[in-house]
Amino acid sequence: MLATRGLTSGEFLAWMDTAFAADENALLAAHPEHYVMAPEEDGAFNVVENIGPHVCSFSMGGRATDAMAWAADADELLPKSAFPHKMSSNLFLGDGTVVGRALTQFGDTADGFRASLTVYVPTSRPADVLEHHLRHYAVDFRNWITAAAAARP
Repeated sequence: MLATRGLTSGEFLAWMDTAFAADENALLAAHPEHYVMAPEEDGAFNVVENIGPHVCSFSMGGRATDAMAWAADADELLPKSAFPHKMSSNLFLGDGTVVGRALTQFGDTADGFRASLTVYVPTSRPADVLEHHLRHYAVDFRNWITAAAAARP
């Protein structure tokens, strides 16, 4: 769980929408292990980054509301009353094979917002992959939150 002050989840998510729509530099700057974060024609993103000692290339997509169907009964799904902003993403290879998923949930607090970040990877993955990717994901979001706060008027 990440917590921030001085920025609402709505402000952050608006910044993210802009960054994901047109600002690859902001997406790349979130982590030194990002090599490519480029939009694809179908609305997905091509991502090349380190996951543990592995350089991985995958597509990320399914941020739309209907993409939440896989997460509807996830143990990590938090109450909508406390975390009303939810996004999910599938991580998939060029042939469509899903190799991971992400569930992000945001809720405002009295002085900012909280973000719950969940990553799902296959149980057959090497032992260090999940731990590394969770740390990587936390760095991504910390840097995106900092960039969103700095971009406010």
